Amino acid sequence: MRTYYLEYLKLKKKLRSWLGPIIVFILIMVAYPLTVEFLEKDLEKGFYSLLWISILLSMMFSTEDIFLEDFNDGTLEQIIISTSSFPFMIAKKIFIYWIMIGLPISLLSFLFSLGITKDINLSLFVIFLAMISSYIFLNLFVFGSALSLNKGSVLGALITMPLALPVLIVLGKSIIALQFGINYLELLLLLLGCLSIIISTVPFIVSYVIKAHLE
Repeated sequence: MRTYYLEYLKLKKKLRSWLGPIIVFILIMVAYPLTVEFLEKDLEKGFYSLLWISILLSMMFSTEDIFLEDFNDGTLEQIIISTSSFPFMIAKKIFIYWIMIGLPISLLSFLFSLGITKDINLSLFVIFLAMISSYIFLNLFVFGSALSLNKGSVLGALITMPLALPVLIVLGKSIIALQFGINYLELLLLLLGCLSIIISTVPFIVSYVIKAHLE
């Protein structure tokens, strides 16, 4: 628990890293109904596509410097030397970032969905999808951030963005399936399967990549 708390305090001090992505998400979602006046009576048409892309972009911005400070001041090297469970340290850092950024964005997704659709059941499904997708996107961009640790965050985003596209497709199909009364269980299981694979592999891959940078 002490490790979680220390990671929380470290992130809390970096206001831009956790508050910035949330503000970006809110601004995009608020701007949507203001910029599509021709869809005033049917805002739901493009809402969910924008929602998933907004979550994707917010998670990308949140990981921009997730390792950079620790890399520059030598903290990462000290952690690797002092502990044999570096992948679990990575997993804890990702989890804290999700609690501080992904979870609030998921809750906001519910509110925006409810405001647009007035459908409580659909909006509850949206918050569930938002929680899953935000954690998946966060892990993917953490991987990208590790790959481009000393080469700039843009490169990492470009590398990992294609990996996020299948998730966006499944998210879109899940909403359509629910709206038209089609069985969406297979799509949901696909997302959960993807989440479980990512949770169990990304921390180990990221730790290996970071160690390679430090050698």
